[in-house]
Amino acid sequence: MPLCQKETKLPERETAETAYFKSVADLCKIHGLQPLDTAHLPYPYNILLSHRDIEKKLNRLPYDTELFITRSQSERTIALTTKQVYEVGNTLYYIPVIPLFRFLKHKENKASGKLLLAVMSYLYREAGIPYYRDEGNFMYDNYEINKEYFLECLNESPDEYEEDISDIIRNELCGDIMQRKIYNRYHLDNFAKTIERFKPQNAFDEECLLIAKDALALYLEFPNSSVFQHLEEPEDTDEIPTPETYISFIGDGKGWVYENVERYINDYLGNFAEMALPTRIQLFDGTTTEAETLEFEYRLFELIADLCNILFELP
Repeated sequence: MPLCQKETKLPERETAETAYFKSVADLCKIHGLQPLDTAHLPYPYNILLSHRDIEKKLNRLPYDTELFITRSQSERTIALTTKQVYEVGNTLYYIPVIPLFRFLKHKENKASGKLLLAVMSYLYREAGIPYYRDEGNFMYDNYEINKEYFLECLNESPDEYEEDISDIIRNELCGDIMQRKIYNRYHLDNFAKTIERFKPQNAFDEECLLIAKDALALYLEFPNSSVFQHLEEPEDTDEIPTPETYISFIGDGKGWVYENVERYINDYLGNFAEMALPTRIQLFDGTTTEAETLEFEYRLFELIADLCNILFELP
């Protein structure tokens, strides 16, 4: 929908007011807002003041929202349109799996580890987070490039890279083991029971329980929703990087391989002024009855951030 642009001639008053305030009523009903009474104001000041008032009220809600006055394709009528964008900023939402692999080796961690496995299973199977061992995705290619570079160095100085090759092997083997674990349907089928049976013993357990409850709530409230559902793939990925560049499962959260991969991706993303981001646009023309927001994305990215805070702190 094209935005209304400044022109020397205003749209015809009766047509514009009728269409605009009908759209206002539609938006306010859906979002539960009280429209400002501007009937006593002259045109077009009544529309401008109403627009400003609604925009302020929308942004008292949990999610940042832009409000536009748009034209229909025929340009005969106008309506309000909202736009929400989830801004990731400079954050890389990389979920390391090997810290949990090490954590699960200790029997005393089994209960809380099962909670974190269930969260990862939801993120992988349902939310569609890419996994670095799945061939063909961005992160897999970066690990392979790093490995090829290392092998070239190994051929030149084989005695200097014993520790580095161990890091590569660990990221591959442990990553494959963890992938099989989190792909197991058992974790999702028994998610609620796992939470119900869990008895936290300390502050760490409480954190794991809270994250698990948040993940289960997303799973139940937003079935069939994925992280990429409100993303338009750019026509040219050489101009705008895809979301796989900033959200993915990775191997370890430390070590030579992680540092190299992270450095390469940061350098790669530094070449771009923007990225493909979750976006929702809703036109209020009487055809919709529910608010279309990025609530799922806001809660999902918060969940991932909380999970990463735990995983990166594991020994």
